[in-house]
Amino acid sequence: MDVKRIPELIALAEEAGRLAQRMRATPEQLATRIKGPMDLLTEADLAVERLLREGLARLDPDAAILGEEGGLQGEGRATWIVDPIDGTVNFSRGSPDWAVSIAWADAKGIGAGVLHAPDLGQTAWAVRGEGSWLNGERVVFPDQPVEGPIVAIGHSARTPLQPYLDRIARLAEAGVSHRRSGAATICFLSVLAGWTDAFHEEGLNLWDVAAGLLLIEEAGGTIQHDPLPCFFKQPSRVIACNRARADLADLLD
Repeated sequence: MDVKRIPELIALAEEAGRLAQRMRATPEQLATRIKGPMDLLTEADLAVERLLREGLARLDPDAAILGEEGGLQGEGRATWIVDPIDGTVNFSRGSPDWAVSIAWADAKGIGAGVLHAPDLGQTAWAVRGEGSWLNGERVVFPDQPVEGPIVAIGHSARTPLQPYLDRIARLAEAGVSHRRSGAATICFLSVLAGWTDAFHEEGLNLWDVAAGLLLIEEAGGTIQHDPLPCFFKQPSRVIACNRARADLADLLD
């Protein structure tokens, strides 16, 4: 992926964010319905994914596209991975903790990613080998840990409740605070911005995390997940830590 394409991807993510915000401002357009436990679908999810698919097809017509709502379409040397609105429950309730996610992957792995959180005013991007950037500033994780570690931790009905509760207990016993935002993309942004030191969730789908994984890795952090070919087919456990607190992975695993 050529870093010169990033402005086009950011512009597309921003357009998608504006469309979602406009539709939320007219509640009757959302037509919210339940996909599953703790999992909503709105007309905005569908409209934003259509916009992303059309935009990416124009930018890179030879690539496949994997999206949360429409699945995998097409085939090619590379695949775009999109989540139109990560954090739909938050979005539909008026919370700012939601984001548009766009990532690009080839045989070598995830090569580019953009996260755009319109309500928070946060936009991050990364290209493999070119670093990680947040609101125009390059992010390089420091070597020294910050006092009072904080972990972003997620849970969904796809995974058992007790291991999640046990994990929170281990963190508390170790003097580590935890936060839950309800959107993986926001958790990645929180690690990138330094609001938290690590993020963990069991059973995430690739579209939830593809861009975020590269953002953390290119900033000098560490990530854990299933091999990408498996991740394309089924959910994976994900751990992402900044450089200074890679030790938190032991508490989370």
